[in-house]
Amino acid sequence: MKTWPLLVLGLIATAAPAMAARPLIDIEGAAFRPFPVAIPEFKAKASAHAAQAREVAEVLRNDLALTGLFQVLDPRSFIASPEREGVTVGTISFPSWLNVGADGLVKALLDKTGDTLQVEVHVFDVVRARETMKKRFKGGVDQPRRLAHRIADALIEHYTGEKGLFLSRIAFTQRSGRGKNICSMDVDGYNVICHVKNGTINMLPAWQGRGALLFTTYIKGNPDVYRVGLGDGALTPISTWPGLNSGAAASPDGKRIALTLSRDGNSEIYIVDSAGKNPRRLTNQPWSIDSSPAWSPDGKRIAFVSDRTGNPQIYVMGSDGSGARRLTFQGNYNQTPAWSPRGDRIAFTARDERNVFDIFTVDVASGQIERVTQDQGNNEEPTWSPNGRMLAFISSRQGVKAIFVADAKGSNQRRVSRGEEARYTPSWSGLMPDLK
Repeated sequence: MKTWPLLVLGLIATAAPAMAARPLIDIEGAAFRPFPVAIPEFKAKASAHAAQAREVAEVLRNDLALTGLFQVLDPRSFIASPEREGVTVGTISFPSWLNVGADGLVKALLDKTGDTLQVEVHVFDVVRARETMKKRFKGGVDQPRRLAHRIADALIEHYTGEKGLFLSRIAFTQRSGRGKNICSMDVDGYNVICHVKNGTINMLPAWQGRGALLFTTYIKGNPDVYRVGLGDGALTPISTWPGLNSGAAASPDGKRIALTLSRDGNSEIYIVDSAGKNPRRLTNQPWSIDSSPAWSPDGKRIAFVSDRTGNPQIYVMGSDGSGARRLTFQGNYNQTPAWSPRGDRIAFTARDERNVFDIFTVDVASGQIERVTQDQGNNEEPTWSPNGRMLAFISSRQGVKAIFVADAKGSNQRRVSRGEEARYTPSWSGLMPDLK
């Protein structure tokens, strides 16, 4: 098990003389279109660091394109001379960037001191020929991708006024021989780390804060819930009652865990404390199965799946078990609810009339349903990005189960998991420090 130190990555911000007073991309407007931005190769102060400068720029382009918020222009179309241009307004040929369709321009200068990389980023409004942001980012010499992710998040916030998502990770289950491992990766699919590799079946990872994952394991032969610490790899049993212990979900404050137990003879939703103690039953449906709890972002409600009306549907109740109400009435097989961090919608998996699984979202207040995926294999197990703008999910469209991302409407669907190993049950974290 690899360790999980905190890598100090400083961010030094300096106010640009023409800092934009408001977000430059109206992401809520009906007339939204991806913002055209040019990101030429970053300059390095020393030629020995040119490869790292290129890597940071390449990762940054991929990050921004992944969000669907930006139209990242192809560097092969650029006509401005990289030898003549610098990173200041007076050295830039803005007409040349206008001619290739750029509204925004990102330039940077990379330097290395000891074990530290520093990237000075300059952002320009091409139409108005002015600088709108200048920031310096510092990070470990072995972390150029992480540095690029930090820059991407800063640009997202600069252009939209909202927090980015590239300092988060996606946990997932990976098949390994006859067993399944619990792993996590960066949002772009790189930096995969397997936290639980014990040769048995482990599944359904769920984040508990920034430093641990809850998961269901057959390590003792019974489906039990354990926690793995990402710092030391320590395994802690959380729920080991006879029968089913599964689908654990930590409350937003980390103090409670909702899960499915069959300790009383039927699959019901329970709550335990963060150590797995003091179980309290929330549902009581002797002739049905209640499962898959998902917390609202304020911790006051829980979405879950129940077949109490004859087939699996999405329900919502108070976190004390009160006021349960059915939320979905379309379709006859709805499951795996995931509550948006914005609190307004729940994503879920549904089987349609062709017996194909796809991703949908439902408005919690109105019950209005919107389809996210269609006609591209089976798509299942959605999970939200920490800013509520994107969804990750499993898709079989390329012949193997892989992790894809898209915006909440289903646009800009892209595969992010790499390699040929099948991936299952993704869980998107909040923003977090580095894993190494």
